Amino acid sequence: MEANIESLDDLRINLAEQGYELDKLPYTIQHNKRDLSNVAPLENMNKLLNSRNVPWFEGCAVTGVGVFETLKNVAKQVLVELKKHY
Repeated sequence: MEANIESLDDLRINLAEQGYELDKLPYTIQHNKRDLSNVAPLENMNKLLNSRNVPWFEGCAVTGVGVFETLKNVAKQVLVELKKHY
């Protein structure tokens, strides 16, 4: 779980270096590797990583579960943002 929190913190830092704030951007979370036996409960994952209550999906890259749903949601958010500006 610590690695996930660290990755989210790194994302915030990297975006800030480019002049962006994660809290002002749309994004989607995919909880990947849900097929493993030692996964953290989704409630815990969302509590720690999803304070903005952004869309989230369970995923498993090996089987493809949740991959299309996540991609579809990200694409939808991009289109909504583009529509706001054009």
